[in-house]
Amino acid sequence: MPVINRAVIRRTVAEHWSKALRYCAVSAVNVVLGLGTLAFALEVLDFHPVLANLTAWLVSTGPAYLLSRYWVWQQLGANSVKSEIVPFWIIALVGLVLSTATIAVLGSITDRTLVLLTGTVVAYGIVWVAKYLVLDGLLWPNDSEHSVAEVL
Repeated sequence: MPVINRAVIRRTVAEHWSKALRYCAVSAVNVVLGLGTLAFALEVLDFHPVLANLTAWLVSTGPAYLLSRYWVWQQLGANSVKSEIVPFWIIALVGLVLSTATIAVLGSITDRTLVLLTGTVVAYGIVWVAKYLVLDGLLWPNDSEHSVAEVL
């Protein structure tokens, strides 16, 4: 029978809790940046909802990657196009496709900015949890040799 080391469990939970809080903070920044850009593109620039959504995605995805990599997962090594950048952008594209489909449908029904903003938040929210799990488990797992986080 395996021995349960409560100290290891506590450290693991604390480490994931801290990382999850940083991920939530990055997501909050990304939501403000993305929705601000979306609202500006819709209201001030009078963009079509799909073009406004693409613009918001283009503005917010780069900072989301950088904040996720360097602050949430504390990676300091060289960026890897194959193992980090491409998978991150694929996940971001999934969010873009889902939010664009949502905003296209909503945009054909209404031009109310609040409805369009809510639709895009819901669409991205669906991808949000899966994105954390993929980033944490595949892109930047704990045992990365480039992590500045102390191994607990």
